[in-house]
Amino acid sequence: MLRLEYLFARFNHFVRSDDPELHHNAISILFDLGDIGARGDIKSLLLKEFERQKYALNGLKSSQKVDQEALTQTLSEIDAVASGINQSAGRPNSAITESEWLNAIRTRLNIPGGTSPIDLPSYHAWKNSPTQERRGLLEKFVAPLLPWHEACQLFLRLLRQSGEAKDVVAHNGSFQQAPSGKVYQLMRIAVEDDALFSEISANKYLLSVRFLRSERDKKAQLVNADVPFKLTLCQL
Repeated sequence: MLRLEYLFARFNHFVRSDDPELHHNAISILFDLGDIGARGDIKSLLLKEFERQKYALNGLKSSQKVDQEALTQTLSEIDAVASGINQSAGRPNSAITESEWLNAIRTRLNIPGGTSPIDLPSYHAWKNSPTQERRGLLEKFVAPLLPWHEACQLFLRLLRQSGEAKDVVAHNGSFQQAPSGKVYQLMRIAVEDDALFSEISANKYLLSVRFLRSERDKKAQLVNADVPFKLTLCQL
């Protein structure tokens, strides 16, 4: 789901542009989306996750601490998105894989300069076509995958909202915490210093985080100072 979110965000960013070179980037991402869409387990995985989320949310119907109107709306969203996935017929990537035009582009992408005008004149002509025409074609190819996009957005939104951020400190760049027997689906970390990134390992006994400093021309170095950060453990 995190990979789908990342790919759709990049695809939509490039499609919104009028620049044909950015539309070229969108086509490259389209192939990645199609590859994920070809996986037969995605549909069953999403439906199972939504059933699990519905079961957890239905248990809150009797709670006075919960906004029941918002809960009902969320359950309706899950039903609508799950129905959209369930009703999708065939392979969602078929429009991509069955296009000879796209297949010709894909075979040339890994060749240095392989999509130049002398190699793919029809592609060069498309890049010089009106913006709306280019955007319309990209939207046509991605349309069968949109139910997966909606499902991904809803699933991750609900999961992220299930956690509460806490202020903690990684002493000498390292932090450990026992999960206390709970099962978490997502661990989120927010740190103010953009030059730092975290490496995470987790099992049923221990959550472990260590921070490293990104060096452009050197290997990343472990941080040996205290690092305050926000930790969110998401469980739904």
